[in-house]
Amino acid sequence: MKAVGYIRLSFKDQSRYSLDAQESSIREYCIKNGLELITLFKDNGQRSTTFDRLDFRALESFVRRHKGLIRYLIIMEHDRFSRDLSEALSKINKLERDYGIKVVSVDEPLDIDPSDPSTFINRAFRYATANTELLNIRSRTKRGIKRARLEGRFINKAPFGYRNGRDHSGKGILILQTEEAKIIRSIFKDYIAGLTFKQTTFNAQQIGFKLTGHNAIGRLLSSCLYAGLIKIKKNDEATKYIKALHKAIISEADFWLVQEMMGKNKPSKLKLSKDFPLKGLLKCHCGKYMTAGWSRGRKQYYLYYHCITHRALNVPDNIVHKQFEQILKSLELTSEQILYLKKELPARLEILLSEEKYQIDARQRMIQELDQKMNSLEEHFIEKHLDFETFSNWSTKYNVERQQIEQNIAELENYISILVQTVQLLLKELHSVYDICRQCGQIQRQMILKLVFRYGLSFEDGRLATYKICPTFGHNIFKLIENEQLKISLQDAVTHNNDEGYFLNFIAEQLIGQLVEHRNHKC
Repeated sequence: MKAVGYIRLSFKDQSRYSLDAQESSIREYCIKNGLELITLFKDNGQRSTTFDRLDFRALESFVRRHKGLIRYLIIMEHDRFSRDLSEALSKINKLERDYGIKVVSVDEPLDIDPSDPSTFINRAFRYATANTELLNIRSRTKRGIKRARLEGRFINKAPFGYRNGRDHSGKGILILQTEEAKIIRSIFKDYIAGLTFKQTTFNAQQIGFKLTGHNAIGRLLSSCLYAGLIKIKKNDEATKYIKALHKAIISEADFWLVQEMMGKNKPSKLKLSKDFPLKGLLKCHCGKYMTAGWSRGRKQYYLYYHCITHRALNVPDNIVHKQFEQILKSLELTSEQILYLKKELPARLEILLSEEKYQIDARQRMIQELDQKMNSLEEHFIEKHLDFETFSNWSTKYNVERQQIEQNIAELENYISILVQTVQLLLKELHSVYDICRQCGQIQRQMILKLVFRYGLSFEDGRLATYKICPTFGHNIFKLIENEQLKISLQDAVTHNNDEGYFLNFIAEQLIGQLVEHRNHKC
């Protein structure tokens, strides 16, 4: 009886069996069972979740041409055949139905009955186990990639300016290429100087830049790797940048300047300005939001809010801005709300800084590894296994690497310390909505004010007015009305009080987010 064999190994295979071990096992099985092994098909570096593999396609073509001649397909284990339960069972049925070929592993008897329920259950269990192992492999790989990134390692193919290398521990790291680094610095310098992409590309090509393709310069200018940063983006979370282990080619300040020049920080649809704090809040009596602009007077320009439909209605800034500022100062937090923020802000900061603390731990472990290697080096030198020159070279290399890691740790610890101190100072200044808005950027400020004045503001009889305000500040309503600071309906003046927890959490999220973003861009 004639048979063919099939063996497989993927690029990232964690199987304990090599291709040689699989082949040897299949040949022994054929000899033991009196089978003539006509040929052996070998897939090296092919995935287990699909049968679209080079040699497996050749196997199917072979048995199709020799239909009726081949009786068995021998594999070492079923996970070498496939790790997908449904695909594997379907392919086994197809081979037997169309070509009369029985698939058998070396730990199964040759006369096994595929139609027997116990055989089906046994094989289904094997493929399900293999599928589970595949999922575990993928999960471990993802965790490894995440861990490497948090340690500041770039794990993909090195970009222009670097090459892939290994550090003292054998882990991947980017090695700077001096000549290519000069070209990159020139590209950033030209673009910052105001040259166009076309001019920047031409100048770069004159000094050896050989990358081609659409927007090659644009992609290079957008890469944070050249600033010594690793970009991490989690699901449903903001993008974060951490310090990389490889040497930077340009400064972070130059990188962020280029991103701003390229328009990477997309503006919101509503064009906000510090000159127009009520834009997106102040409404006309027709219900439309009023726009803002400057109007030329006899001697100077004046700022007005006006409606694009009712152009005769103009609200001068010198009146409404003062009223609005006083309203925000009068929207005070209660002692309980301040206490809540004093607990919530540090807790949120602790979560946000968890990755930085992981990086510190990882780098401290790297220092311990270096110290162990240094001790071993000294022992070899004392025992005269190394000459002085070799010892000196390796000792210098370890010391330089240790200093660089210590500097990274110091920078991270300083970053954490500054953020913690900033939050502590911030909490001392939080007493009202005005204080909160002072700490936020324009977009965060607009989002908070939209929640406070969720129905917008209007200007009636010389005063700002609104229909309802956020319940978090409902305790300030009577004070605002008595002082004639805000015109507001007493009937159902606030919405339901179950919004308070959400709003305070939102404030904490915006304050911490703005603080960390500001520090990341400032570094």
